[in-house]
Amino acid sequence: MIDLVKKVYNQCGKLKIEFEVLVFDDGSKEKFKAENKVLGNLFGVNYMELSENLGRARIRNWLLKSALYDYVLFLDCDSKIKKKDFIKSYLDALGPNKLINGGRIYSKSKPRAKSKLLHWAYGTKYESRPAKLRNKKPVQYFHSNNFAAHRQVLDKNPFNESVVGYGYEDLLMAKELKDEDVIIEHIDNPVIHLGLEKSKDFLTKNLNAVENLVKLDRQGNKLNIRLERTAFEIEDWRLDGMLHKYLSRKEESYKKNLLGENPSLWKFQALKLKKYWDLTKADKSEMDG
Repeated sequence: MIDLVKKVYNQCGKLKIEFEVLVFDDGSKEKFKAENKVLGNLFGVNYMELSENLGRARIRNWLLKSALYDYVLFLDCDSKIKKKDFIKSYLDALGPNKLINGGRIYSKSKPRAKSKLLHWAYGTKYESRPAKLRNKKPVQYFHSNNFAAHRQVLDKNPFNESVVGYGYEDLLMAKELKDEDVIIEHIDNPVIHLGLEKSKDFLTKNLNAVENLVKLDRQGNKLNIRLERTAFEIEDWRLDGMLHKYLSRKEESYKKNLLGENPSLWKFQALKLKKYWDLTKADKSEMDG
């Protein structure tokens, strides 16, 4: 985090703009807190340690409320700035009714830790996309780890704090912004995502995120992501029952593969599909009952 803050700080300083850097520690381990305390010594940096983990939606809303200036840039602490003109690229793109998403990329080299291969493989294939492609589906390619906007845009459409845990609070906000005719623009201004998770944790979080997706569906906030579209297409062919049973039999062998040295991303997607059906079919059973 220290390197990230210093790069933001130095780039803003060279541009001779008025700025502040807010750093909120949302429940880190003590060793990280000890390292990051030095950030509070920088003029224009507000470093605060929170007494509890607020979660992904609440922490971003709180950062927004605490910000001093009209334009705000959100960066996750496990990011590495790649470009020397990173801040300037955002300044050139910003506007009063726009949200600008810079994107994320991953290291071109596989992680040394084989236990983190799944996250790296997934991120490299599905998240490291150029702006030209992301702009074709601006909502579905929005990630909240690296974006900027005018604060009024986010004041009117904050992150939905009812979405707790991991998953889809960013897509929900992007969908609501688009419904309000806010321009969502993707630019090639990525950060390198450093915080690779162990495959077991990454798999668990993504399967749990499907619960948020289904919960949003129940609330009338359908996001129409690829997982949902795939499920609907298979259901239209009346093959969902048979495929669900097949994936149930294969679940453990798929998980074993995903935690190994050669994780198959289609098996990863298949397990998310099974999880989706586990939840939606349970809903249908309750309704029929």
